Amino acid sequence: MAFYKSISDHYDNIFPLNPMPVEFVRKSFLNISGLEVLDVGCGTGSMCMALAPHFKKVTGIEPDDAMLKLAVEKAGPDHGNLSFHPFGMLDLEKQFHPHSFDAILCFGNTLVHLGSAEEILDFLAQAKKVLKPGGKLLMQIINYDRIFRENIKALPTIENESIKFVRNYHDPSNEKLLDFETILTVKSSGEEIRNVIQLFAVQKDALETMLFDAGFSKLHFYGNFKRDPFQADSIPLIIEATIS
Repeated sequence: MAFYKSISDHYDNIFPLNPMPVEFVRKSFLNISGLEVLDVGCGTGSMCMALAPHFKKVTGIEPDDAMLKLAVEKAGPDHGNLSFHPFGMLDLEKQFHPHSFDAILCFGNTLVHLGSAEEILDFLAQAKKVLKPGGKLLMQIINYDRIFRENIKALPTIENESIKFVRNYHDPSNEKLLDFETILTVKSSGEEIRNVIQLFAVQKDALETMLFDAGFSKLHFYGNFKRDPFQADSIPLIIEATIS
């Protein structure tokens, strides 16, 4: 995807590893040392590398070759239980055997890069098939109910000593497809990288229906990675979905 390729060299400065999602994953299971995890849309691999010391096996998939190359380089030769593959979100059933994983992660608003409700349902159904009995799908997206209800046209700007990353929504009155504009300024060179990408902004009730339709039997919705209950004004929507 051109969007990620264009910002890949600066991705870790924009989105440094947050330890809270790591702890959220670890605390989702009682005994994690024997479990196998799949990180969908793993980016530059930071989450995978943070989880690898705690789980039996961690697999990251990322369709963007520039991001995947950075993940492999960062991991180096020292992570025997960690692997990366150039697969997309709709490649799970084709690339992995049924009942391969105890957990599937899909963080970083990755889900809404799929183009339709049909594609999201397809991903959820494939995730269910490659999870083991009792396995969990852990996801995080933006709370788009709030975006549409409050007609929010921008997310907070990310800025540090290296970059400034501006994020705007166009036409938040369209309650399905959103044009998401980003402007990345690299402070050392003054380079400005602009992108516009369309997101399928799935909302909570629709996603809940899709999860049940895909075969997940137990759902929890949270408003942050501390597991506080989801509220109408929560900024993220975090989902823990379990199969029987």
